[in-house]
Amino acid sequence: MEWIGVAGIVVALVFFIVAAMKGYTVMLTAPITAIIIILTNQMDFNQFFFADPQDSYLAGAGSFVMSTIPIFILSAVFGKYIDASGAARSIASALMSKVGTNSPYGVLLGIAAITALFSYGGIAIFVVMFAIMPLAKPIFKECNIAWHLFLASFALGAASFTMGMIPGSPDTSNVITANGCGVTTTAAPVLGIIGSIVTIVLGCVYIKIALKRSQAKGEGYDCILPDMSYSTDNLPSLARSLTPIVVLIATILIGSAFKVPNIVYIAMTIAIVLSAVLFNRYINHDHKGVLGSGAQDSLAPVLFTAAAAGIGSVVAASSGFGVIQEAVYNMPGGPYVSAAVLSCTLGGIIGGGTAACGIMVQNFIGDYLALGVSAAVLYKVVNVAALVGGALPNAGSLFGMLNAMSLNHKNAYRHFFWQSVVIDGIALVVIIVLGTLGVQ
Repeated sequence: MEWIGVAGIVVALVFFIVAAMKGYTVMLTAPITAIIIILTNQMDFNQFFFADPQDSYLAGAGSFVMSTIPIFILSAVFGKYIDASGAARSIASALMSKVGTNSPYGVLLGIAAITALFSYGGIAIFVVMFAIMPLAKPIFKECNIAWHLFLASFALGAASFTMGMIPGSPDTSNVITANGCGVTTTAAPVLGIIGSIVTIVLGCVYIKIALKRSQAKGEGYDCILPDMSYSTDNLPSLARSLTPIVVLIATILIGSAFKVPNIVYIAMTIAIVLSAVLFNRYINHDHKGVLGSGAQDSLAPVLFTAAAAGIGSVVAASSGFGVIQEAVYNMPGGPYVSAAVLSCTLGGIIGGGTAACGIMVQNFIGDYLALGVSAAVLYKVVNVAALVGGALPNAGSLFGMLNAMSLNHKNAYRHFFWQSVVIDGIALVVIIVLGTLGVQ
């Protein structure tokens, strides 16, 4: 009978992935997926969907919201200040002016560098995207670069090393996993730096290959998005624009060195207050509007992610998952390999690395820590693996990004796959090998 439960989990998750690929909202498909798992595993519907305070679908979704909404709100508000003030445009314009437009490859690397700076600076991925696209379009047009290559640069900067490898990243998934493992976001710095170097080097090589292939096919600029150029009047200076980001990163690094609890929340708050002061006149003194819209912008991501995370609570309590879990726990390679496989699988199943990290923290991290493994290495392995799995074609955020870029899975997903799945996967293997050897 347990194998019927396993089959039920597989059927439910296939439904969830196919529904995501067809564009159905996770707010509906996630609870339906949980119901399929409950019924096929002969679980009590009322208990495991509504009533159980720990293992029900609603409890899992609610627990995720309660534990993560502070970082979602802080990140969204900070990103809104950077965006609304024009600071993002000021930074991007300054950096692109240094790169120039003589080399298409240089342009692509410049886009990746700007994206990485914003992402590492704690700005939400969609804010980064909308800040950079208006600057990239005219440069791509001038250099006659195929628009689908924008995703190759964007993925390297925003959906790889800045999210789970580089020490001190304030990315939501990074914070969730670090807190769950009882470490800071700067834990295992050597592993993080080495993983980042591997990702950056291979990512740049991939961009070079993708550009050459595009040019060999005779592809040119083909973006159909309307002009999105911003006014460059009354923008804050580069120094003023960078100050809150630099302070944010410095506070996280210094606070982590001194083991200050919840340093990411403290750093985010400091950066928001500093932004409010430095950008006051650039937002026309409308702090109520910036704070309000920033907080509202955080609600959809946290609710969508929580809807998916709730599935994890039901899966963890099912008899079918007991079979799967035992197989993963007993697979060769040791606990880090096991944790990576489980985290990556959850990321792929749920369609998002953040939700996978939440599920791992709520249900499985304790089992691995009980084996005596290094909490710092485990944190790095789990987080990177979840992001690799969460970059598969059914990733929820990917649909929104591709739509905003006027791209689709057919003409552009391959760039995201290579940058965020293959290359990040190679970095994950390096991290696991070195972590097993005792490197942190």
